[in-house]
Parts: sequence; structure tokens; C-alpha cells
Amino acid sequence: MNPVHFRSLFASIGLSLMCSWASANEIDVEGYKFQDTAAVLGQTLQLNGAATSSILSARSTAVGFYLPRKQTTMEGAVAEKGVKRIQFYMMRDVSARDLSNAMLDRIRQNAKEEFEKNIIQTAQLGIVFGTRPKLLKGDLVTIDYNPAKLTTEFAVNGQKVGDTIEGESFFPMMMKVWIGPKVRGSTRDGLLGAPAK
Repeated sequence: MNPVHFRSLFASIGLSLMCSWASANEIDVEGYKFQDTAAVLGQTLQLNGAATSSILSARSTAVGFYLPRKQTTMEGAVAEKGVKRIQFYMMRDVSARDLSNAMLDRIRQNAKEEFEKNIIQTAQLGIVFGTRPKLLKGDLVTIDYNPAKLTTEFAVNGQKVGDTIEGESFFPMMMKVWIGPKVRGSTRDGLLGAPAK
């Protein structure tokens, strides 16, 4: 084989292998990338799954769950001990008030018991994005649970927003916004390890 052709073939094979390796280490949800691991509070978490979510009337977020171990049921995911993260990208511009209200509505529908135990915390959730009028398409929101302090923190594009929210049952309640019993099946399935739809 001509040496030039051989080098070209070798480069093509190498590029194909690199592309396969890259795609194996992330999930693409309509153009939004979720790495297969995330370093959170000194822990390496596994991407449990990712999906789009119509938390408002139209698809508005691409969301992923990061847990210490993979879980395939809502019960297993919310009961998982240790550091946890909910991560979502805004797929369109949304007012901060509308996003907060949509989350609160989902909590009332999917986590009534936890809601009744977290009245103060849900009030804090209502104002967590209060420093900004809206979240913009492409903004990255992370919600991190610290089991050592029993606290949950929100950040937008890496910058903390709102007050730290205390309480062990608050974060599982937040998880049910996306995997609760009344959530769209394709969102719940995607976050619990089925292919995203």
C-alpha cells in the first residue's frame, strides 16, 4: 500500500476510535452533553441517566442525575446514600418565577409527604432564583446534596444561587420533580437508565 494512503487510513481509524471513545464517555440529549462521571464535593459520581423534561408546558430542560451507584427505580434513587447531584441545562429562556413555580407544582403532585415536612425549605426554593429575572437557553443549573451537612445547594453556571437549604428529606423531594409517579414516563425512564427519548 502507498505509504501516504496507509497513513491516511491509520489516521481515519484513529479518529474513528477517538470518536467512539468520546461518545462512550458522555450522553448527548438534544445537543446537551452529560459526562459519564462528575466530581462533586470530592466524590466521583456516576451518571445514572439523562432525558429531556417538560417541567413547563413545553420541553424546557435537559436533565441528568449523578449518584454514587446506578439505580433503576425511583425508590432506589431517592434512597441512595451519599453525595448526589441533579444537573440540568435550560433548553429555552424561562422566567425564574415560572421555573420555581413549576418545580413547586411538581413537588405537590409527586412528593406530598415530603412537601408537608419541608414547608420552610419549599418556601426557600420559591426564591432560590430570585436574584435573576430569567434563566437563559444554555444555562447550566446544578443541585448538589451534601450528606455530611444534610444540605442542598443550587448553582447556575457554577455560581451559587439562593440560600443553602437544610434537611435530609429536601433533596429526595427535588429528585421527584423529575422521577416522581406523575412525571412523563420517558423522562423518568431516561433518568433511571433507559435510553433518553
